[in-house]
Amino acid sequence: MPYVMVPVPEEHVQEVMQFMLRTLTRASQEEWDQENITRIFSEVDEISKTLLTHLARATMTGEEVFEASAAKAVQLSNRETTAIVRELNEVSREENRPSLIARRASVEVLPNGRSTERFAIVVEEEVAPLILEAEKADLAANPLPGSGG
Repeated sequence: MPYVMVPVPEEHVQEVMQFMLRTLTRASQEEWDQENITRIFSEVDEISKTLLTHLARATMTGEEVFEASAAKAVQLSNRETTAIVRELNEVSREENRPSLIARRASVEVLPNGRSTERFAIVVEEEVAPLILEAEKADLAANPLPGSGG
């Protein structure tokens, strides 16, 4: 690929270089497929599976899951939930794939007129059905105790 030199104001050079590195990294990543999602899903612990399926279901229904509500759903603290997200995304980096869980900021206007930033955690729309299919395969292979399967 040929290179093009583009003038960049000095105060933005570092920012542009970081943008270029992020873009090149994303371009070299492989997309998730069912085989790899199923393999990763079978390797992670139960609480990670619970978080992944909770977020995948929310994505499929168009629901936003904020960090605090995700922690409540998996019955952990915010800090523990954040650690799980970090671990799952580290697996993604090791696999040279996009992050399994993304963090999205949104601004909420409070009743007093001030605004605050809230963070939702999501799985991408393309990955959510793959996770739910991996959950089905995992439950078929390893029925939960007391599930009658």
